[in-house]
Amino acid sequence: MTKHSHSIPADAALFRNEILRFFESLRVADSAGGYGRYRYAACQTRPILYASIYSALARHLLNELQSFDVNRKKEWITYIQSFQDDDGFFKDAIIAHPDSWYVPPHMEWCGWWHLSCHAIMAMTALEGVVGKEFKIIQPFYDETYLHDWLNRRDQEKFDFVGNEILNLGQLLQYARDFHHIRPAGRAMEIVFEWLDKTQDANTGLWGLKFDTPEDMNKAYQGAYHFYLLYEYDRRPVAYIERIIDSMLSMQTALGGFGIFPDRTNTSGCEDIDAIDPLCRYYFKTKYRREDICQALNRAFAWVLRNRVADKGFVFIKDAEMFYGSKYMFSGPQEGSSFATWWRMLCLAIIAQVQKEHPLANYPWQFLECPGYQCWR
Repeated sequence: MTKHSHSIPADAALFRNEILRFFESLRVADSAGGYGRYRYAACQTRPILYASIYSALARHLLNELQSFDVNRKKEWITYIQSFQDDDGFFKDAIIAHPDSWYVPPHMEWCGWWHLSCHAIMAMTALEGVVGKEFKIIQPFYDETYLHDWLNRRDQEKFDFVGNEILNLGQLLQYARDFHHIRPAGRAMEIVFEWLDKTQDANTGLWGLKFDTPEDMNKAYQGAYHFYLLYEYDRRPVAYIERIIDSMLSMQTALGGFGIFPDRTNTSGCEDIDAIDPLCRYYFKTKYRREDICQALNRAFAWVLRNRVADKGFVFIKDAEMFYGSKYMFSGPQEGSSFATWWRMLCLAIIAQVQKEHPLANYPWQFLECPGYQCWR
């Protein structure tokens, strides 16, 4: 028990304990390498870096790292840090097999970019600082190079572009604030200038088309990633009322978000991509507040419906999940470390607005670090 246990409602305390037991069931017993090794799901046998990261982020979100054993925390930091290459990227060789997303040329929307952005969050959660600079982003300090890279983004695939720009932006923000590299700050300003210039005034989103459900799905999913960059830097984003309209329009009859005619069960990404901006912008305007609250109340119930018997969460209800690697696979009724952390984060964000739910009274903890788990 932690020092705050007595103040947590019974339902929330039970939720916390079950989540902690879920992640502990995935932990690989301590070895000569120290603490911090986790499997992705119960069906997996080998630890991977992503699972270690998800566990650290989940425990931090649950406010459970403050009383954590200091020596084990150091071992955990050392374990994560051991994956950083000289170019700055965090690389886990085991997931770079031929049928994965993580083989060369490590795509900017995923691959080592994505893994590294998660690693900096986990290191921050554990009170560590990444040991090596991200040399991989040094070319982006050149303004001509950066402008050219931004202008080459595929305007018809903003669901991918959202990840590409967030991955770069996160590392730039981290380099600026944690490694104190001044050119990273100027590069981040150029990214914001490009985003300001290309944002659509009618929707608050980015992209070329917003006419069909598929177009809107791509646009709102990409936009979520940009809003995170604005929020971390406390930079105002334009067209907040139109953003709210866009996000509310994506809610399904079940309470999730994302309009696909052939699928009613929305994914963890589709859900948080609308829920996060609705919660953040609820506090920045009085526009449609009642509608937002009603939508979030339904979303709270929907997210919890994605919990399964092992007390973890699934990414898509009643569907197996291949997350880029055979070592990041989970069955249709099997919680995964990614989905459990991700949907917990969604609940924690909703709880900042919806104060009536028992889980809203849990002392959720957010990160002072670029990325998904920062709340301003």
